[in-house]
Amino acid sequence: MALKHQQNQPESVIYGMVDGSMLFTDLGWQETKLGRVFVAQAQKKTGMCAPIDSSEYVAHRGHYGGFTPAFEQLLPPLSRARKVFVTDGAEWIGNWLSATYPDATHILDYYHVVEKLALAAKGLPWAQNWLTIQQGYLLNNQSQEVEKSVAKLVHLSVDERNRVVGYLLTNRHRMRYGDYRKQGLLIGSGPIEAAHRTVLQVRMKRSGQRWVNVGCDNMLRLRVAYKSSKFDQVTDLLKTAQTKF
Repeated sequence: MALKHQQNQPESVIYGMVDGSMLFTDLGWQETKLGRVFVAQAQKKTGMCAPIDSSEYVAHRGHYGGFTPAFEQLLPPLSRARKVFVTDGAEWIGNWLSATYPDATHILDYYHVVEKLALAAKGLPWAQNWLTIQQGYLLNNQSQEVEKSVAKLVHLSVDERNRVVGYLLTNRHRMRYGDYRKQGLLIGSGPIEAAHRTVLQVRMKRSGQRWVNVGCDNMLRLRVAYKSSKFDQVTDLLKTAQTKF
């Protein structure tokens, strides 16, 4: 079923994921914002993603102010489907999505949280056991217990402990992983991580590549259209593109 049609179905669940990727240009490394919109099912035991049939993408080099309108056109805030966003905790992403899609389900990527906790426990002789306990708390909607556990990590400086506890506290409302899994929702942002490779890096981050801005932007439009299966747009873009696809 086409994504556009799914957006008008109240029973549909549509995912939106957003992240940044660095591309090398004549002006040095520049960040490109990449968005992916798709319908998928989660594997019940893991909360990870089952195979995705189709996706649509949007990309923009530079400030997110040029990215967000294009993403909102791809996934309209007023569409009737249930919208679910799984993101990595970047402040600008969280602020924008919360303001623009207030009725959506907002999930903090579980695996980013675990990675942050693993770093906090680094050096402890019982680090792995400690981390396993924290994962159990997270998967049972007990992130407050994780906050308490981090606060007891005396090998960290006060600033380090406060930073991690603050991160957990700020995102507490997006860490109801037990509930999300019961609802069959994804809790990881693997699909957007994969999209970095398949949409951008495989073509635009090859050995020795360096892009001029106009060539970079043209190629971004081509890659997004091609990977979104919008072949009519690919044909039109190829007629005007200044770089080879």
